Amino acid sequence: MKQLEAVNTMLDVIKNDSAVRAIFLKGSIARNDLDDYSDVDFYCIVKEDQIESFLERRLDYLQQYKPLIYWSESNFVGPQIVAVFNNGLHFDLYTVTFDSLHHTDEIKVLYDPEQLLQDYTPENLTINKDGVIRCFHEFTFSLLEFEAAYCRNDILWASRLASHLSGDISIILRYLYDEENARVGFKRLHKSLDERLYKKMVEAMDYCGPSYLPKGVQLLTEIADEIMDKLPDEISNKLNKAFFYYMVEKINRLKYNGNSKK
Repeated sequence: MKQLEAVNTMLDVIKNDSAVRAIFLKGSIARNDLDDYSDVDFYCIVKEDQIESFLERRLDYLQQYKPLIYWSESNFVGPQIVAVFNNGLHFDLYTVTFDSLHHTDEIKVLYDPEQLLQDYTPENLTINKDGVIRCFHEFTFSLLEFEAAYCRNDILWASRLASHLSGDISIILRYLYDEENARVGFKRLHKSLDERLYKKMVEAMDYCGPSYLPKGVQLLTEIADEIMDKLPDEISNKLNKAFFYYMVEKINRLKYNGNSKK
């Protein structure tokens, strides 16, 4: 696969850089979930006093694999190059130090002569109970904003708010059915849902487009109502259900107002 070919090429080149202390992968390769569409999350742990010089060499290293058709710089967990090669492969090259390393997600160690990563323990991507409560309340408040946008016929904004609503629901669903990855939300959520709930979520999102509102949001409130009762009592008992059902009633009274393309 092109991902593994790129990883092996970059490993052979970068491990000989004197600034580099260790190299590892995160993402789908590290989780043994690689497919033809996966990107590569390639991490280099470098010496603190040589980080600036290493950053200057990154593009040269990347181009040892194939020509780049796109690249940009970011700083998500550390200096990062977001690269796309001329074969379409998306390759993220991260630069961190040992002290700045975040213990999130599984890793696959490629090079570690100092055994820096032997005690690496990944933190899971769950959220705590207060986070679930906050997410549910944000969902309810977004219903209020959606209603206002829809009633004033600001359909594009209403559709965007519907997208926010589906995002909140995805996190709560993930908490229920794949708690360790709750923060991931939508990504690979389909693997955690039974067929009935998956189809209902797909239908809701189909109808969150501008031409079909408010049906999509009404379906999302049905899903929210269903899963609310499945949450643990220590969460369910702290939800503002009065506000939620007040908004559900208002959303269900909304009528389709002919938003199809003219």
